[in-house]
Amino acid sequence: MGRVPVSAAAEFPTTSATWLTQQLERDPPAARAHIMQRYFEPLCAYARASVLRALGEPAELVNAFFSARLSDDAYLARWAESGLPLRRWLANGLVIHARNDALARRRREERASSADPESLERRIAQVPSSETDALLALERSWAVRCVTEAHERVRVSLQAEGRAAWWELFRLHTVQGMPYAQASSVVGVSLANASSVHRQVVARLHDALHEILARDGVAPEDLDRELAAMQDLLR
Repeated sequence: MGRVPVSAAAEFPTTSATWLTQQLERDPPAARAHIMQRYFEPLCAYARASVLRALGEPAELVNAFFSARLSDDAYLARWAESGLPLRRWLANGLVIHARNDALARRRREERASSADPESLERRIAQVPSSETDALLALERSWAVRCVTEAHERVRVSLQAEGRAAWWELFRLHTVQGMPYAQASSVVGVSLANASSVHRQVVARLHDALHEILARDGVAPEDLDRELAAMQDLLR
């Protein structure tokens, strides 16, 4: 995908920062659907990179966690008051749920006398509340999803405006590393306007990323910090 520029100055209405918390109050099923769609893959990436994988298949662990916790409105209300990024809150919840589920399974197996409880106990004890590699996998997967969505929004918007050449210029120059002189001739944009067109596409991407982050509950004052961190992750 290449490095994604996200440093252009832009503003986004602060009302959008409360979208997810408003949805949690007004339309909890829609909020839950949004969270599951946005965070399933990042949480699977977290599980794959951690010793949670010793407790089950990542997709099964994440689905079980969503089924158990997202149906509880109080769980998401506590996130809204926690101050944590939603992805970190969900990762912590996944660890706790997987541990508790494994402990419950151990107790059932002990009663049935059909398993080695010490083996399962060792696996459970190995699961930490956070792991550097797993957290990096979570952050990278989340960042890729955000940037991919922002790219798609901007591409579709430019095409609808009859400016598909703008997107192609951005893609050729930024993603493929093609010089302006070559990219502009390929897409039919004058070389004199190439840098201006590129800046406008970058600004739109910045706006789209702001909106996406705000919809996920990132506070307005944290948006630029989150964008800088995403850029570092995607280099």
